[in-house]
Amino acid sequence: MNPARRDAVRRAVGQTARYRKHIGIIAAVLLAVACVRAPQDDDRSTYYFGTLQSLPDKARTERSMGLQVAEMQISWDEYEIREGEYSARYLEGVKRELSRFQKAGLLVEVNLGLNRAPDWLYETYPEAAYMNQHGERIAETPNMVFSQTVREKAQRYVDRLDQVIGLENFWAVRVVVSASGEFTYPTGGPDRASGNTYYWAYDRNAQSRTPAGRPPSVAANPYPGWKPGQRSYQGKAFTEAQVRRWHDWYLRALSDVVNWQIRHYKSLGYNGFLKVLVPGTGYYPRRFERAVDQHLRATADSRLVALGAGFYNTLGYIRDRRNVQIVPTSLVDGTGKPKNNGCSSDDHRVNVLAPSPQVQADWSSMRWISRIARRYGFTQLNGESAGIHVSPYYPGVMADAAHQMKSCGLRGLMWAFGKNLYDGTPGSSLADYATVISRYN
Repeated sequence: MNPARRDAVRRAVGQTARYRKHIGIIAAVLLAVACVRAPQDDDRSTYYFGTLQSLPDKARTERSMGLQVAEMQISWDEYEIREGEYSARYLEGVKRELSRFQKAGLLVEVNLGLNRAPDWLYETYPEAAYMNQHGERIAETPNMVFSQTVREKAQRYVDRLDQVIGLENFWAVRVVVSASGEFTYPTGGPDRASGNTYYWAYDRNAQSRTPAGRPPSVAANPYPGWKPGQRSYQGKAFTEAQVRRWHDWYLRALSDVVNWQIRHYKSLGYNGFLKVLVPGTGYYPRRFERAVDQHLRATADSRLVALGAGFYNTLGYIRDRRNVQIVPTSLVDGTGKPKNNGCSSDDHRVNVLAPSPQVQADWSSMRWISRIARRYGFTQLNGESAGIHVSPYYPGVMADAAHQMKSCGLRGLMWAFGKNLYDGTPGSSLADYATVISRYN
């Protein structure tokens, strides 16, 4: 799908409800507007509804019921089976899946799978694994933060996909960082279930003062060798100001992964949406202050701090705004008082660097992330439901998610997950979704 075709489809999807039962008419409309100038990105005349982990065999049915977007996932580890050697068989499967979604009239959002690296990357390049302050390595997702080699291998993989598939076929590309694709450091690790706190900035490149091996856009560690919890450094007291400086470096290095990916996709001429996925609430400023008081020692207050989930800072470190969507992945996650509350017209008055205790106690996760995004000038937001693994679904859950979407000015909603439309999950059927869609489009 070329950019003009994609923009025309975006204009046409607003007609979903009127033409839901007339697929032939929809196809004719899409064809007729293929050369028509598309509306600007700030047009609020329609919302985009879709599913995560979409089912190709349900594509036509879902399109006929009003859904407009399908998500598909490509796996780096399944395509580049050995360095520089690609699986033609896997590629053909990807192309078939993409074709099924497109022929059904769905826009396609893709996770290119940079966060699912092949085994050969870790075996050939040890720096591809993150290392924590205890010297323990983790290979759940590649170290795109501190390894220039990893970034170069990832770029080559993306370039290959652009050549053999064409990024222009995708309405949106997910900017992935952690194993889940979200904007944090790795969430796993040895004994993570026991509540241990891990900081992932202790590999050779992260600790080196020299730029060799480290991406040139990532600054050198200001205090190599210092570890969270230590109150001295090189024979002198380590001040709270130094703790703050170290952690700001840690956050900026993480944020650079997002900036790097956005730069690379745009360097290839990609003009679709780039989605940055933000999980939950992250930590609030007051929690960070408590962690700093403990010099980031492992406590209940420091676990999210170690993940780099300080979104009130990191969203501000994203440099590009054009076609970049901030995506709270926490709709209907059960947070807030009342639960799953939406946004208010007065939310802009809240200072994200010093929110009141009431905000921390009462706001839902997605309300907080929406406020941060607006604070830093992001005008394009989208949303995803959290999934039943986070908070159980219930009758009316889709209506609650859609209310959050509308009240917070999101462009659309991706439902987690495609299979839940058909497996009897409460409040999550295809009929439930179609009813909600008809109310908004």
